[in-house]
Amino acid sequence: TMGTAATMTALAEAIGMTLPGASSIPAADSGHIRMCADSGRRIVEMVWDDITPAKIQTEAAYRNAIVVAMAMGCSTNAVIHLLAMAQRAGHPINLDDFDKASRQVPVIANIRPSGDKYLMEDFYFAGGLRGLMSRLAADHLDLSAMTVSGRTLGENLAGAEVYDDDVIRPLDNAIYDEGALAVLRGNIAPDGCVIKPSACAPRYLKH
Repeated sequence: TMGTAATMTALAEAIGMTLPGASSIPAADSGHIRMCADSGRRIVEMVWDDITPAKIQTEAAYRNAIVVAMAMGCSTNAVIHLLAMAQRAGHPINLDDFDKASRQVPVIANIRPSGDKYLMEDFYFAGGLRGLMSRLAADHLDLSAMTVSGRTLGENLAGAEVYDDDVIRPLDNAIYDEGALAVLRGNIAPDGCVIKPSACAPRYLKH
């Protein structure tokens, strides 16, 4: 399902820290072996090219990751980890950035628990993260962000396709009209708290 592990591997790819297509390969798929070989080869090339993590992990890359998190139906742990990573990298990302994205980016990945039907394996065969990001590209992503492949995010997404519109929905037929997460503030949590309304039945959203 779209739990913390699946979320964070996808966000690592969205930031640009994995080769395209690395994040949602099913456990028993031979694609893992090929991706391991390609990744090992590429990391040696990156040393020679002096491509360091700091050159990949820009503020734009983290903002792209927040957008992708919202569209995927991400785990609430994404907030904890992305905030820690971005601030460690020196970028002023905070809860307000998640709140803003949640109001602009709909959930389009029909994966449990935000979705009602499919699992990560279905997501992979429907086009995976590249397919999902291709649907966000025009309106929500900074395609100039550099990635470990040595190409920009836009170049990595060239030719990406979605093969099942029920697993990865078009933006105008979203699973949930807002992002997966919501940031709340009030007397109980004056500094803010995070909930995942996309995974709740509607009856739980009003008390």
